[in-house]
Amino acid sequence: MSVETVKGDEYSIEYHGDSHVLLFRGTIRLQSAEDYAPAVVLMQKAQAECAGANLTMDFRQLEFLNSSGINSISKFVIAARKEDRIGLTVRGNKDIYWQQKSLSNLEKVWRMVVMAID
Repeated sequence: MSVETVKGDEYSIEYHGDSHVLLFRGTIRLQSAEDYAPAVVLMQKAQAECAGANLTMDFRQLEFLNSSGINSISKFVIAARKEDRIGLTVRGNKDIYWQQKSLSNLEKVWRMVVMAID
């Protein structure tokens, strides 16, 4: 499968369909939920393609994500919980402070989220 990408000046989000991985890189500082819509569409596509399998959201190369982005990710996890068709692994970087604080909250949103902060 091919890699689908959403890009901005300082970031990229790639969906690797063959391995069911969403890879987040750079710094994402979009202003509103509407600005995050292309990323949300890519995440929803990944979720649909992973039905019955595990989706990994890899944030280890994402230096910064603002509150609008964290909100968009949280809403995505809530929607995935409601559909309950995929497994979800969240990978983070222990050396990036916001990831320790914010990504761990995703476990509270859906107890089936597997956290891997390394």
